[in-house]
Formats: sequence, C-alpha cells, structure tokens
Amino acid sequence: MLHDYVVVPSLGVILDETRTVLTQPAVPRFTPEEVSRQLGAEATFLGAGAFGDTWKVGNEAVKIICADDPSLARLAREVEGLRRVSSPHVVAFHGPVTVQLGGKDRPGLRFEYIAGGDLEGRLSEGELLPVEHAEDFLRGLLTGVHALHKAATIHRDIKPANVVLRNGRWQEPVLLDLGLAKQIDWSTITIYPGHIGTFPYMAPEQLIGQRARKAADLWAIGVTVRHALTGSHPFYKINQKYTVDEAYSCLTQGPKPLPENCPKSVSVILDRLTSMVEHERGSVSSNLIRLSRGN
Repeated sequence: MLHDYVVVPSLGVILDETRTVLTQPAVPRFTPEEVSRQLGAEATFLGAGAFGDTWKVGNEAVKIICADDPSLARLAREVEGLRRVSSPHVVAFHGPVTVQLGGKDRPGLRFEYIAGGDLEGRLSEGELLPVEHAEDFLRGLLTGVHALHKAATIHRDIKPANVVLRNGRWQEPVLLDLGLAKQIDWSTITIYPGHIGTFPYMAPEQLIGQRARKAADLWAIGVTVRHALTGSHPFYKINQKYTVDEAYSCLTQGPKPLPENCPKSVSVILDRLTSMVEHERGSVSSNLIRLSRGN
C-alpha cells in the first residue's frame, strides 16, 4: 500500500521520484538583473516550477534549469528530440543556452514566447471552453502531441498551465513547457519507478510509478479538455488531501459528466482518452481520424 499524501491544488504540485511533494517557488531563484546580464537583454520573470524558472527575454521564453544536479546527458537528448518537433500546436524550440547563476553554470532552453496567458489562468477566472470550439481545441492538442510522438518524444506534463491559446483563439491551442519532455528511447537513463509530471493530470500508470508512455499524453489531453469544458477537475476535488491509493480509486470511479451539449464527436474521444486501460486510449492518429469522422 502507498501511504504518501498528495494534495490536488489549484496549481498542480510536482511529485519527485521518492513520491515527496516538491513545492513550486512563488518567486524567482535569481534576480532579474542577474538573469538579464547573463542573457544580454532585459529579462521578465514568467513563473517558477520545481525544476526551473522561466523568463521572457525579447521574443523568447527562456527556461533556466535550477535542479541541483541536472543530467547533462539527459538534457542533450532532450534537446535532440525537441529539435525534431515542428507544429503550430507546439511551442517552437529555439535552442539550448548556458548561463552562470548562483556560482555555477546552469543549462537552459530557449522557446518562442506566446503572449496571452495560459489555459489555467482562463479557467481560474471562470472562462470555459465553448462547446462550439471543443472539437477544434481537442484536434489542436492531438495534433501537437502527434508532432511530439512523431519525433519520438513524450511531453509527460500536459495540463492547463502548459496550454496557451495562440492569438487568444480556442482553435489554436499550443503546448508549452517541454521541460519534462522525454525521448521514448531513454530507458537506459530514466530510472523507474518514479513520478515525473503533475499529479492531477497523471495517467493511472504514472500515478503508481510506472513509466510514462505515449498513452500518458493522451490521458492528460482527455483530462485537460474535460477540465476546460466543465471548469472543474473531472476526477479530484480541489485542495482535497489524498493518499496515492485514494487518488487511484478516484480514477476508477470514472470522470464527472460532460456538458449535455458537448458534441458527441468530442465526448466519444474523451471517453477513450480517459480510459484506465492504456491500449483502449488508442493512438494519436486513430483519435484524429475518429474525430474527423465524428465517431
């Protein structure tokens, strides 16, 4: 039995490989002046996660990895995978960068900057995904993940905070924060069991410490779209304390109902994506085909 407690917060917490909670700092680890000097332009703090801080520098978003001992081999493989990804529904990767902060060299990743705020911010303000745009929104996320999987890369952390609407349009969702992205052939580097991702959007297999495969991204899309349509998490209560066993039990009870006017083409796909059984979620391609056919 697993007795570690996790909480479903309004902003997802990250679980590390020992199933402890990593709190996300509300302030940057370094000053804007320090970062600006290293990057050669004015830097504006965008947000902090368990593994690093993100800054806006010109037309780029730069994620500085702040983990104590980042694996350079792992980062090099990540960069190799990200270079192969090209889709309007995935934030464009511009390349790696190294900065000296806190007395040491720190690796970073440079991406295009997309203005407009993330989906999590929209949901927290009471905005919902309009049902008339649900199919396009779902198709956009699936298309983005298709590009990742085609490049042999798994996102592993799809959630509202990592989705932004290009030009403010629901029809143009873009996947952000590829800092947890993993090349599919990394089995010799990544150690399991362990949790890598954001707890409320983890697939059942991730929750119990199994390796995240392509199906985990499909699950996270399903949960994210359900959340966007209803305004609440489909499985968990916000700020509720769960053991990992209790959280898994919530998943077995099935998701909360979708809006009655949700298009059937969307609801059928969402039911597939949030299946407890990995192979029942299908592939990205099969779900895109089903969506186009309306079944």
